[in-house]
Parts: sequence; C-alpha cells; structure tokens
Amino acid sequence: IKAAKKWYDKQQSGLGNRLIANLELSLSDIKQNPFFGSIKYEEIRTVCCSKFPYAIHYSIDEIKGIVIVTSIFHLHRNPFWDSKEE
Repeated sequence: IKAAKKWYDKQQSGLGNRLIANLELSLSDIKQNPFFGSIKYEEIRTVCCSKFPYAIHYSIDEIKGIVIVTSIFHLHRNPFWDSKEE
C-alpha cells in the first residue's frame, strides 16, 4: 500500500492520499457489514474499491467476531511481480 501511495503521488500530487481514503472507505464498509463482500474463493470474500482498481480480500471468523484481511492488491497487476523492480 505504501508503494502504491508513493506511485500515485508521483502521477499527481495528493492522488496517493485519495487511494488511501478510498481503501479506508472500503474497509469501513466491510467493518459495518462483513457479509457485504461476495464470496470468491471458499471462505474468502472480496470488495473492490470504488475509485481505484484495488480489491480487498478477507475472511470472517464468526466465532471470534473478527474480520481477517488477507490481501489488498491491484486488479490489473500480477501479484507475484517484485515491487522493488518498479
């Protein structure tokens, strides 16, 4: 997320902060209603950000009453690319 914020800020001043705000909004939606996201992989749910091409993958532990975010990634990038090469 830090690398993405930095990259967006290089594209346009303040754009990285807009990315962070949009991710926080999506996380807030999940917090308010954990069942909001659609199930994609077994127990993993997905919510897409509204303004940026990022998806938040998470699971729900109903016994403990917690949401576990497993990943946040760009929808058009290979998740196995090494971010150091950018």
